[in-house]
Amino acid sequence: MFQCTDCGSPLASAQSFCGTCGSAQLPRLEGTGSASKADGPPSLETNLSLQQPGPATETSLGGAGTKAKIVDETQMAEKRTTGGHRPTVKQLETGTLLNNRYEIVRRIGGSGMGAVYLAKDRNLGDAPRAVKEMVESHIDEVQHEKAIGDFKRESLLLTSLEHPSIPTIYDYFYDRTAGRFYLVMKYISGGDLASRLRSAPGNRIDEKTVADWGMQVADVLEYLHSRPKPIIYRDLKPANLMIDGNTGRVMLIDFGIARWVAKQEKGVTAVGTMGYAPPELFGGRVEPRSDVYGLGATLFHLLTGSDPQDNPLLIFDFTKNPRPRQIAPSISSEMERILMRAVEYKPEDRFSSSGELRDALADHLEKLLAGRVNYGTPTPHLGGETVQVQTVYCGFCGGRIAADDVFCAHCGSKQPLAAMAASAALRTVRPTAKLVVAGTTELDASFILQKDSNLVGRTDPQSNIFPEIDLSRFDPETKVSRRHARIWSEGETFLVEDLGSVNGTVINDSVRLAPRQPRVLDSGDRIRLGETTLHFLLG
Repeated sequence: MFQCTDCGSPLASAQSFCGTCGSAQLPRLEGTGSASKADGPPSLETNLSLQQPGPATETSLGGAGTKAKIVDETQMAEKRTTGGHRPTVKQLETGTLLNNRYEIVRRIGGSGMGAVYLAKDRNLGDAPRAVKEMVESHIDEVQHEKAIGDFKRESLLLTSLEHPSIPTIYDYFYDRTAGRFYLVMKYISGGDLASRLRSAPGNRIDEKTVADWGMQVADVLEYLHSRPKPIIYRDLKPANLMIDGNTGRVMLIDFGIARWVAKQEKGVTAVGTMGYAPPELFGGRVEPRSDVYGLGATLFHLLTGSDPQDNPLLIFDFTKNPRPRQIAPSISSEMERILMRAVEYKPEDRFSSSGELRDALADHLEKLLAGRVNYGTPTPHLGGETVQVQTVYCGFCGGRIAADDVFCAHCGSKQPLAAMAASAALRTVRPTAKLVVAGTTELDASFILQKDSNLVGRTDPQSNIFPEIDLSRFDPETKVSRRHARIWSEGETFLVEDLGSVNGTVINDSVRLAPRQPRVLDSGDRIRLGETTLHFLLG
């Protein structure tokens, strides 16, 4: 009986692949019970580990001195596995010792590509460290290679930076046996801004605190943008900002998709987080003012409690959606102007740089502390530039995008007609409406209202109920009734009514509809049915 070279499962002598983990088996030598590793690839641990404490260098991070070896090891590892099956990813247990130095305490974060652990550095008196892990266990080979590239780029990028709001990197190494990359960084104990927002009264942070945080983030962005080779962060959001529990500073984390770019680069990959990513990113362009937009969206979320991800295409269209002070009247008029300028649709209408935004926030904070701000009526014409854009629907997922977008903001697909001007027929087409399910990662999460009358509910074949808007797969707790609501059109106007549902129909989190009482829908309205929320979009 032989054993799998990767997971140790028993194998028959004729098996070329392990039935447990799917790994291909190397040729076996006669008289042995396991695959021979005499001709296997050399270990990379000596090349990639930082054996002595101290700052990392580009060579130690797999730069010019080790790049070829990393590629060779990856390719050789691929030859020992079936293309679509890799060993199951296992979480590191408490007490696991990495690189004979870092003792795992507990998991503190992560995703499907790996995890982030709190660890103790045995070489430095059990000093706390954050150990970021990237696991070679992705079924999609393209995604797998991209993840490795992002991880190595983040490591190289961080070693070249020195700013009080950027975490220090201490070590980087590769565990060939487990197929995992590790990045050892400063441990930040204060939690991220997304967690603080969830625990804040009313899910909002006070203006003084937000202005101070925004000033710090704008300062580190200006540092990144002003380097000889500018770095665009591209993924600003509350979850990527943490508070250092020792110093109280805001720390910018997760540089996985940050990149060195020219000051205005075209053809970049459309990546980021919906709602926080600027419009030009989906047109294949990125520049320093793209991060200004991301910071503006983040400050908007912290101050108003309204998550840009819930309505990513319309939330900053202030002619159709509420301005910041209409959502949270406690915001000063001056801060509202700062927010609305930061998230302008056109980069040239935003702050010219993160430095200008930082200075505007610093000046505002000074006036706020001195009581020299006002809380009057919102400025009537702010944000007008954000609506001068024609919208169309993605030909792949049906999501609503700007007519000149090269990439879809929802599914990332390149648009075949992106560079062409919209036709006259498109401009004169009869207005249509759609419903988009909020809070789901599914690409197919929208419904076109194709009929004059549309039933919203759950499918029940036994009762012969098949609603046009079937929310069954978005309603695991079955809070949506089978015949929950109806949406219909009268000319160019759309109306909604509750059909006597058990859990009710609520508009914009404030108006609960009485049964059979129609209400006119406006583009951007939020319709909550049970625990499922839909965005109504007219266009």
